[in-house]
Amino acid sequence: MDTKIQRLQIKIKAFTNILLQIKDLSVSSTTKVGCIAVKKDFSKIASFGYNGSYAGAPINPQTGTEEESLEPGCSGFIHAEVNMIAKFKEYDPENYIIMLTLSPCKMCTKILINAGFKHVYWLTEYRETDHLKIFTDVGVSSGSIKDLSKVYLSTLT
Repeated sequence: MDTKIQRLQIKIKAFTNILLQIKDLSVSSTTKVGCIAVKKDFSKIASFGYNGSYAGAPINPQTGTEEESLEPGCSGFIHAEVNMIAKFKEYDPENYIIMLTLSPCKMCTKILINAGFKHVYWLTEYRETDHLKIFTDVGVSSGSIKDLSKVYLSTLT
């Protein structure tokens, strides 16, 4: 295997491990999601986010958590992608790879596109995936993190 590809795979694995640690910061009792914006050359993390409530949110007595509801899709949590974008302070989002533990929902797909990101990859797919074709429609490279090294040289140049 080419040394450049081997080194790339090591970097992807390292940042994936960081992503999994960030996901664990979520207090969700159902689905924990992590998101990081990594420079295309893997030289830095510009921002990260995980799904959760607002800072200082109280415990909801009905759920026993910060969640408004335990019903899937109704937690009331701010999504990991939105939390990441809220902290993203770089001027060139097109030069960052968004790495997620879960593929984005339809709304976050649109938000990532409008924020200027051109590379979005995830570990597992969300229960709804039809909307992910929007990425292809607007020229955003996307897919499974396991395929990131395969498309890196041709797509992320």
